[in-house]
Amino acid sequence: MIYGRWGDAVTVVRLATLKDVRTFDHRSPDAQDREMVRRGSYVILKREDGAEMLANVAFLRADGGAHEIDAAIKATK
Repeated sequence: MIYGRWGDAVTVVRLATLKDVRTFDHRSPDAQDREMVRRGSYVILKREDGAEMLANVAFLRADGGAHEIDAAIKATK
């Protein structure tokens, strides 16, 4: 099971794009955002209530550790 920043269970939907930064954070992407998107550090998650959100992979936790998070991201490609 993968958990978001505040401990809620989430599902990785896909890697995020710069458009997602605009859509979910309601702001123009800066240089750090561009680098995070390039590295694949931003993902779109789905919460248990069905809502989607933008998140940094660094804030995710999983029962299976980083391997589980990595496998979930790879499964979206």
